[in-house]
Amino acid sequence: MRALPEPFAAPPREVTPWGFLRWLVRQQWTTVVQGTVCDIIWLLGLALTPWAIGRAIDEGLVAGDYAAFLRWLGVVVLLQLQHSLIQGLRDRAGSVNFERSWSRVDQIIARASSRVTVAAERDLHPGAVVTMASSDVWALSFVAINVGSLVSALISFATVAVILLRDSLLLGGLVIVGVPAFSALLFLLVRSLRARQIEARDATSEMNTVATDSARGLRVLRGIGGEEWFLARFRERSASARDAGKKVARPMSIAEALKVLIAGTLVVGLTWIGAVLVTQGELTVGELVSFYGYAGFMVLPVTLLNQSVTVAVRALIAARQITGLLEVAPLWPREAGDDAGGVPAARETAQKGAQHDGGEDSTLDWDLLDERSGLRVREGELLGVAVRDAAQARALVDRIGRMVPDDPDAVVRLQGQDLAELPIDEVRERIVVSDPVPFLFSGTLRELLDPRGRRDDETILRAVAAVDATDIVDAVDGGLDVIVGERGVEFSGGQRQRLGAARSLLSEPQLLVLHEPTSSVDASTEERMAAGLRAYRRGRATVMVSTSPLVLGVSDRVALIDDAGAVVAEGAHEELLQLEADYRGVVLRAEGVS
Repeated sequence: MRALPEPFAAPPREVTPWGFLRWLVRQQWTTVVQGTVCDIIWLLGLALTPWAIGRAIDEGLVAGDYAAFLRWLGVVVLLQLQHSLIQGLRDRAGSVNFERSWSRVDQIIARASSRVTVAAERDLHPGAVVTMASSDVWALSFVAINVGSLVSALISFATVAVILLRDSLLLGGLVIVGVPAFSALLFLLVRSLRARQIEARDATSEMNTVATDSARGLRVLRGIGGEEWFLARFRERSASARDAGKKVARPMSIAEALKVLIAGTLVVGLTWIGAVLVTQGELTVGELVSFYGYAGFMVLPVTLLNQSVTVAVRALIAARQITGLLEVAPLWPREAGDDAGGVPAARETAQKGAQHDGGEDSTLDWDLLDERSGLRVREGELLGVAVRDAAQARALVDRIGRMVPDDPDAVVRLQGQDLAELPIDEVRERIVVSDPVPFLFSGTLRELLDPRGRRDDETILRAVAAVDATDIVDAVDGGLDVIVGERGVEFSGGQRQRLGAARSLLSEPQLLVLHEPTSSVDASTEERMAAGLRAYRRGRATVMVSTSPLVLGVSDRVALIDDAGAVVAEGAHEELLQLEADYRGVVLRAEGVS
């Protein structure tokens, strides 16, 4: 038994589509060789059967030697037995090669899309990744199988050609010249088939884009009565995909017709010429029967050759999409093995990189500095941030969490070091951002709250209690073992927000950024959440971006950011309420007081 998924292996850098196909086959060459050997034995058993039957007729029945007849009959039976036995091994090898390729390509797509994240939407068609994961991975998984099909078809063709030439140069020449000539017609269809399959794939990708976008905004569509508009738009894209599929059908149907034409022409031609040669004494009856069998057999290698061409065309189109994804530059490159990005190095360089108020700090009294706004987060403090403009609040959170492309004019320093100089994996480990509307994945509630499986149930429940979400766990059958649907559809907006906040607490980052963590809950729940968050994160740097007085009131310090995105006031919540009219206006507006 072979364990799946396959160990991950990255394809070579700047690999071409053809290079990707070759690399994919090399990665599993052992099972590809096994499948190819099975294919060869399987097909040769069929190829030699007409030859053995002809010998049974000539050396047994015609010559009256029944011992020879039984001997050759035994050979025929053995050939059929080995064909039947090898069929099971051949099917198994094909399944193994398919699953290994599927696993490998699926991992490549998943890792590449997670590496480039939103850059994929910038450089590729919005539905491209969905199409890769659904249809392209399928097309590529047949490549390893068809290596054996192609090799066995060529070997069996060569074997039959040698036998035919030995018995009759005329008939052998007919097969050797005729089959490749007819098969060459298939390759003339490749250009048309390839172009039309690319068009069909693009149409399918556009259809998937409409479906994906609509699924994301289904609630909004319903709210504005946009269902009919969506259906019309999807119907249009679906019709385009259908029409593109029809265009693909023409060259494919011609290819299928050619298979029948090639086989029929060979059977008719060989039988007619063979019968003439028998009447002239140049061919025996057994050889004629063998030639007739060869003509019928040649249908199979021709079919396999046609299948190999079709699979290669589809796989090449799919490989072009995969290599396109691999070429997308991520917004935040990963500097693997960069020791300069470590915490000790960051502390050593803090004296060099930390500046504020026009001079260097002799001591570093802050964990994080956002140079654009002037916001400082001190080590171990719970900092409240009130922002008048929602867009400025989102921009601030994205900068601190490095959720947007690095900007040299908007430097954020973590313990003195520019975030842009740190490996993105380290940033994600040390700084966690919790959005107002968190994305909840399907799985058990335990997996939703602790995706990496690092915490025990006691720790998970403590984080759940900190965000006042114990009632959610108690209300579902199975507790933490309950299965949660995609995006947490069974939970309300407030419940999803609390579960997302609990998940961010359980990540235990060096710096936690909570963006409007209580915007979807009622006042009493908000008060308990604010107190719970403060208690849970005591002694660790935490930023809560909010305009709620209940949240800002539990903060050690509050910073007010104006419409230009700059810190204009700092202090305790009560102090700012008394002294800063702008701050008072932001908080009162959040409370609905004009």
